[in-house]
Amino acid sequence: MSLLGYLVAIAAIDSLNPTATAIQVYLLTTPKPVGRAIAFITGIFLAYWIVGVLATLGLARFVQWVFETHSEWISLIQCILGIALLYVGWTLDSSSNAHKLLKNKPNSLRPIHTFFLGMSVTFLEAPTAFPYLAAIQQIAQAKLSFSDLVGLLSIYNLVFVMPLIGLLGIYVAFQSKSTDLLKQINRAITTWSSKILRVLLLVTGTFLLVNGITSILGRPLP
Repeated sequence: MSLLGYLVAIAAIDSLNPTATAIQVYLLTTPKPVGRAIAFITGIFLAYWIVGVLATLGLARFVQWVFETHSEWISLIQCILGIALLYVGWTLDSSSNAHKLLKNKPNSLRPIHTFFLGMSVTFLEAPTAFPYLAAIQQIAQAKLSFSDLVGLLSIYNLVFVMPLIGLLGIYVAFQSKSTDLLKQINRAITTWSSKILRVLLLVTGTFLLVNGITSILGRPLP
């Protein structure tokens, strides 16, 4: 699979975000929601993109340093990362932060405030965005130019917010009749997102661990 295809697939799984979905559904059930919903999507896209660019540039420098000075560590790092993903996948908490966030409704629903709400939610959840970390690791190892790096991350984040854009499209198409459908979609994503993410983490972790062990065992003795 090409790097772009891999990133699109990971982003599609990562986009099943119960927290962002629940907040978007809430915004779309408020009066005249289009502006605030667009602002919320924009805030999420920009925040996730910024995190991705900064993380990728930093990781790329680290990977380059490892290759140049301690290339034998690459397999060990893969094993450690694989074990970490297996642990997280096995112990993943399926609860959503959305319910906690929505207990206290936002004081203001002006677009500028929902924009910063989107950014805040994204920054708070960025450390636990394991599919994004896997994507960033692949981009960092590809040794791309800055423009290609930015382009790939833009595509990733566009796919990431696509469900939120889809929810907005449903509202625009059906207006007030969309409420029940939006709530059903929210329940489905809340139910299935953690299960899909758990499978992804376990599969990716197993792949990295096996690949790392194979590389270590296949390396000639000094």
